[in-house]
Amino acid sequence: RVVRVLRLVRVLKLYKAYYEAQARKKRLTQQMLQGEQVEDDWDWDDTLPDGGLNSGHGKESRVGRKLSEMTTRRVICLVLAMLIVLPILHSDQTPRFSADYGAEHVRQMFELYDEGQVEQDQYEEAMLQYAYYHNWFSRSGAGFGYLFGFGMAGAEADSKMEKARLRRSTVERYDAEVYVYQLGSMPQQALENFWMPWELKCNFCQGCTSLLQREIEGVVDHSVSCYDELRKAERLVLWPRWVNDTAKERWNFVFFFDLREYTHEDAKFNLGITAYILVLLVLGSFMFSLDANNLVVQPVENMMKRVEAIRDNPLIALKMADEEFRMEEAARERAKRQRKEKALMLLTELLTMRFCGARGEEPMETVILEKTIIKLGSLLVLGFGEAGANIVGANMRGSDTAGVNAMVPGRRINAIIGIARVKDFGTATQVLQARIMTFVNQIAEIVHGIVTEFHGAPNKNTGDTFLVVWRVNDPELCSRQASMAMAAFASILGHLHRSRTLAIYRTHPGLQFRLGSDYRVNLSLGLHYGWAIEGAVGTEFKIDASYVSPHVSITVTMEKMTRLYGVSLLVSQGVVEQCVKHMVSMCRLIDRVIIAGSTAAMKIYCVDLDWASVVVEPARPLMMTWNSRSRYKARQTLEAAKAAKWSPDFDAALLFNTDPAISVMRQRYTVQFFQLFKMGYQNYSLGEWMVAKDMLERTQYILPGMEDGPSIGLLRFMERHGFDAPRDWNGVRLLEPKTIDEA
Repeated sequence: RVVRVLRLVRVLKLYKAYYEAQARKKRLTQQMLQGEQVEDDWDWDDTLPDGGLNSGHGKESRVGRKLSEMTTRRVICLVLAMLIVLPILHSDQTPRFSADYGAEHVRQMFELYDEGQVEQDQYEEAMLQYAYYHNWFSRSGAGFGYLFGFGMAGAEADSKMEKARLRRSTVERYDAEVYVYQLGSMPQQALENFWMPWELKCNFCQGCTSLLQREIEGVVDHSVSCYDELRKAERLVLWPRWVNDTAKERWNFVFFFDLREYTHEDAKFNLGITAYILVLLVLGSFMFSLDANNLVVQPVENMMKRVEAIRDNPLIALKMADEEFRMEEAARERAKRQRKEKALMLLTELLTMRFCGARGEEPMETVILEKTIIKLGSLLVLGFGEAGANIVGANMRGSDTAGVNAMVPGRRINAIIGIARVKDFGTATQVLQARIMTFVNQIAEIVHGIVTEFHGAPNKNTGDTFLVVWRVNDPELCSRQASMAMAAFASILGHLHRSRTLAIYRTHPGLQFRLGSDYRVNLSLGLHYGWAIEGAVGTEFKIDASYVSPHVSITVTMEKMTRLYGVSLLVSQGVVEQCVKHMVSMCRLIDRVIIAGSTAAMKIYCVDLDWASVVVEPARPLMMTWNSRSRYKARQTLEAAKAAKWSPDFDAALLFNTDPAISVMRQRYTVQFFQLFKMGYQNYSLGEWMVAKDMLERTQYILPGMEDGPSIGLLRFMERHGFDAPRDWNGVRLLEPKTIDEA
């Protein structure tokens, strides 16, 4: 009773422990699913119930189901192939009815002969008939085996053997007549063994003889005196069975059959079976490996290759997406052609064993994972941009942990930094309300598209402002990049005012009421060259991959100064100094200033572009449906244009004469205007402000239909000083932030 009580207590304790563990599992799971803080227990994963967040059990995956189905099909096909072919390769020996029956008949006839009931001829004929029916030399017997020896065993065998010997006359006569029965004949050397004494001894009999005990040229190549000289598989010892044990112990016939021919034939068949099974196993293993490779190994290797490629260069993810889309479209076209060719499709399904598979199956999980990796990589590129490539690559290189370290140390780079700001954005936001996102994205499509085409990198959008960068990795290519940056900003302005999509906002009632009937979507642009720190800005909760530097602030100030000088595009001295000579001629020096963020004087240039002269492009019917394929073709066209602009034959400065929009914006500015302004600026720089006043007042109105902004800006500055240069004037103007903001 005490033992039973103790056992009951143990059972109760175990039940209590199990109940508490189950309750804890349930509590932890609910906390995790609700996003609550889980107890700081590093063994919590072991306490999750089956089917929890980390459970590996659940619904069978499509990959596993597909692999299981294909394996089952191939196993069935292999088994069917073995069931069909193996019987063909099996050596089917004829049952030994004739040998057994003949042995019984010989004993019976000898027994009758020994008792005097029949004549000796009858016994001898029975023995010869048995020997010739299984004739070793003619191979024309019943097909079971060939008799090569015979003898007698038992206590009375010695006395019986002499009587059992055949007479020579009978043997020779039978051999001469037996051809009638198509049983063949025997050579003389073999026939002698019938009437010679049975003197050979073996384990089975007291005396025996062998028809093969002597070699016969062309007939017997290897003599066999005793059955022991043959292997067990090559011989058969047979004796009459319809005899009781007493009679058997007294005497009995023993016959020896040669099975070598059947053994050799059976060995050939066994070799064929072995070879066939080996071929099946090799093919089976190859097909199973092929299935595993196609469904699991190869997709995993492809995923690893893509991950490694994105780790080394995150910006390549977009190209991967385009290439993957191209392969998908090619596969669709190939499938469409195969559906038209039904015979080829049936043959393909038969060879790939898909004839009993379901049509229109969902993609495998490995394919989904591979495409998801590409999509995530593309989204990382779109979200972080070129500035975030270092962050993405650094975190993906840490393959030994799943932790994310977003606060990667920044690195210093040299770059051409550009700022594009949408004018009157605050008013447009109030008027357009929810449509402001469409408005911004339509402008961003032009800005980002052209910057990318000219080998720049869009970085950050803050509502009305776009930050773009041309990273200078090779100083020898800096001049080309600087020229491309200027050409890109000029092209952006031209495409902006040619766009029929953005021209719709010119007739928007709300915008016309707030901003006037001549309202246009417009941008102010600034370019500067300098260094910047590229890296993550933010915390572990939210980061932005961007550039931090005084030169970024200078670029922002350059964009703001466009309002002070009444121009659309301002370029700093650093950019102009990096440009090729032909591109420098497209810039006009308008001032020399010191601004916040810079301790040295800096020349300011403008690129003269009359955006008001640009005409909206004519309406053209859309000849295609805008879908994924059209987007792919558009991206490929942009990639081709981008590659062409990096060729050695491309000159960005020529766009100012060949591009329709840029050339129209440049037409209003004449050589006379540039020369007169240059003289006015020189007098302004040297302190001859009264002379500069006269010249700049002329350049202010010399352009037909418009006033020159830089001339107005310089006149206003000199006017604040009564057109009398300060005594410490050295041609450098100190621009206070307040002055810029008030412009």
